Amino acid sequence: MNLEQDFACWLTTAASGAVGVLHMRAQPERLCKTLSITLPEIGRASLRRICNLDEALVLRVTENTIIVTPHGGPRLRQRLVRAIGDAGISFVSPTELTPTEIFMESTSDLEARMLHTLARAVSADAIALLLAQPQRWQKFGAPTTSDMPRSKRLCRLIDPPTVVIAGAPNAGKSTLFNALLGRTAAVTSPIAGTTRDFVSANIELAGLVCRVVDAPGFTEKSSLKNILRGKKLSDTNSSSFQSDIDQAAILRAQQEILNADLVIALAAPNQTWPAIEHHNILQVRSMSDIASTNSDSPIQICALTGAGLIEFAQAVRENLVPAADLATDRPWQF
Repeated sequence: MNLEQDFACWLTTAASGAVGVLHMRAQPERLCKTLSITLPEIGRASLRRICNLDEALVLRVTENTIIVTPHGGPRLRQRLVRAIGDAGISFVSPTELTPTEIFMESTSDLEARMLHTLARAVSADAIALLLAQPQRWQKFGAPTTSDMPRSKRLCRLIDPPTVVIAGAPNAGKSTLFNALLGRTAAVTSPIAGTTRDFVSANIELAGLVCRVVDAPGFTEKSSLKNILRGKKLSDTNSSSFQSDIDQAAILRAQQEILNADLVIALAAPNQTWPAIEHHNILQVRSMSDIASTNSDSPIQICALTGAGLIEFAQAVRENLVPAADLATDRPWQF
């Protein structure tokens, strides 16, 4: 991008949040006029009332570059975009800027990439690791081939991995999902097949933010293998088979399973383990309050009482981002 061009760029997403981060570049006089403020000194940050709309922290990075942090509500964001656009400063997508162009205060390309990655990391454990990377790269050099598997796992701290809860109807999938989320997002019922579509949300599990998916239940009669082979449920002559609507839901769930980083194979005490093909499966027994003590799974939970949920979250975390990955001081290819 032409660095001589005046522009503004949101570094935070359009979704509502507590704080927005706005990157602006223009001549100091134009910045002052556009935002109706006086600029702080270079390298300093001060509270200013921008565009007579909101109190925001204004950090002056260079003579003509500032970072503004207004409140993140969508209506305020819209009004700021209008006010800045009316002043003749165009908005650009952050994808049009390199990390070095955004973080001009950085001393190297690596530091700029680190700051750029830090701004979008979803899990808090990424912060200390990212901040340590310039020093670790200087000490050990760039990551080697042997560092790649660990680096790939650590990148789950930046972009949330997908965890799919799968199992037969009435395995307790939606109850577990709601318990992890802390509120009701999926409908629960003693009637089998209540969930006909998947529900997803970002949920923190032992410090790791995951995209957790509550998939609709399936049975041997709605075999995922048969559906993938193109055998429609309606092609059978059994009235007990699910409808085409259920088939579509199961197909979507299967796609989620295929793309998942981890599949939770959930089964109630009286159920067999679901027939799922995936490279990374964690078997969990639900309804431990009515189960025998001699379970065939080391992970037993009761989503209604919360029993075993801490251990469950820790097992998910260890599976996706092992503690050993966090403990090493080797460089990370983020």
